[in-house]
Amino acid sequence: MIAVAGAATLLLSVWLLLTRRVDTAARLCTLQALCAAVPLGDRMPAAAILAFALNGVALPSAVMRMRDSPMLVPRGRVLLRWAVAFVLLVVTIVVLGNVGAGGTVATGTSVVLLGLLMAGLRGHPTLYLLSSQNGLLLVASASPDLSVSAALAAAVPLIPGLVLADAWLHP
Repeated sequence: MIAVAGAATLLLSVWLLLTRRVDTAARLCTLQALCAAVPLGDRMPAAAILAFALNGVALPSAVMRMRDSPMLVPRGRVLLRWAVAFVLLVVTIVVLGNVGAGGTVATGTSVVLLGLLMAGLRGHPTLYLLSSQNGLLLVASASPDLSVSAALAAAVPLIPGLVLADAWLHP
């Protein structure tokens, strides 16, 4: 189950690379949050519900309401972005491939790195930081002895929320 959720989360991250519309990217983040929260729901349903409510409903809805442009505009070279994303994926899978349940740590780390890369290269960094947050939640779900406080810390999207608040306060 966790391997399938991890693979779906990573595929949605790659799909985010291809997305050009803010509303489509927000919907993909919602699906990604659901996929990342499902593995945590077996052990800590309250943390999984909180994660999906914040990462999948509240923040994507807020981004869609605040958007100043319906399009995501790439910054920098597109070919270079794809090359860096491919290298990040390969290196992460090679280094962390056998860590965690079914390679979930490698998958979650790949999602985090892709989200950070996209936040630097495209507009609306909140969506991509939110994608990284979903990867962090996936990595936390792979930990066999995850404490409740660590699960809640992984579930709360502090950095994407602060970036969104800053965009709201300083338009």
